[in-house]
Amino acid sequence: MNAKNSIQLEAENQVAGLRAELRALILLGEELRTKQKEAFALKLFRFQAEFNAVYGQYVELRGVDPKLVNAVNDIPFLPVEVFQSQAVHVFPKGWKSSVQFRSSGTTGSVQSVHHVDEVIWYNEMALQGFEYFFNSAHECKFCGLLPGYLERGDSSLVHMVRNFMFAAGESDPDALFFMHNWSALEEQLNQWVDEDFSGDIYLIGVTHALLRWVDSLNKESIDNWSKLKLHVFETGGMKGKGPELIRSEVHQRLGRLVGSKNVCSEYGMTELLSQAWSKGGGVFNAPPWMEVKTGAFDDPIEWKEAGKQGRLHVVDLANIASCAFLSTGDIGRCYEDGSFEVLGRYDHAEVRGCNLMAFNF
Repeated sequence: MNAKNSIQLEAENQVAGLRAELRALILLGEELRTKQKEAFALKLFRFQAEFNAVYGQYVELRGVDPKLVNAVNDIPFLPVEVFQSQAVHVFPKGWKSSVQFRSSGTTGSVQSVHHVDEVIWYNEMALQGFEYFFNSAHECKFCGLLPGYLERGDSSLVHMVRNFMFAAGESDPDALFFMHNWSALEEQLNQWVDEDFSGDIYLIGVTHALLRWVDSLNKESIDNWSKLKLHVFETGGMKGKGPELIRSEVHQRLGRLVGSKNVCSEYGMTELLSQAWSKGGGVFNAPPWMEVKTGAFDDPIEWKEAGKQGRLHVVDLANIASCAFLSTGDIGRCYEDGSFEVLGRYDHAEVRGCNLMAFNF
């Protein structure tokens, strides 16, 4: 066996071992899990600093010795912008991933690419994260209003929703995705009314499409759907499809669909493996293996106090084969109980003291 293949095998073995360890950690009670989670995070950091060439170089450029890091707050968080130019994974150079998710981006922008080695693991963690906050998928119905994502074929959001549909027992999930054919979506909701479906129905849609559709509806249709346990999830972002609105304005307009229930939200990114969820008010909670922190805008080692605004950083312990410690392009604030809000986008490609794109492979 040549050196490259032995490195590949070692990486695969460690990834499999870390996934098994995380599964066991998730099953633990909250108190024990809290005590062991940081130890697992540090172990995962050292593995990724050694095997992930891109992240390892970033750690080196930051002047950090992985062996001397003893707290999550001292771990370097890789800016997500790096995914636009580099293949961020723990396998040897030249490795080809079985699945590649790409960000939606805007016209003329460079897409981020997330190389996923095992899509079954992605499906498992996405579904488990959803069911941590909501009902078991097999008792529910899902539908998606996702123009701009569905036609691309490489959207993690579409893949996640399709995975939920399969878990709900749908044999033809594509029939429950809608782009611009609003009448077909309305017919589907009417069908569930006629069938007296009593379970939860989750409509997951891109914000601009949901808003345009809801504004076109008449009161008679909405009153008919009030018989359903309909939950609406907006995924955020207008992507140049209209004026940017604050979340409270979006939820007020979408609230026509759900009456007294809250409008829900999903927070995820192409570069992540996990998602956070909001049951209303734009306040998100992450599953136990994911943590969101607030850092300074221009200083990679400064952390903000609870309630203070800053750049959101994510610890995604499920992102084992890529990078679990990411500095996002989002502005937000985090709270003492671990919940957080997303306040907008932060366009900044350089952190003080280190050119983030100075990678040479």
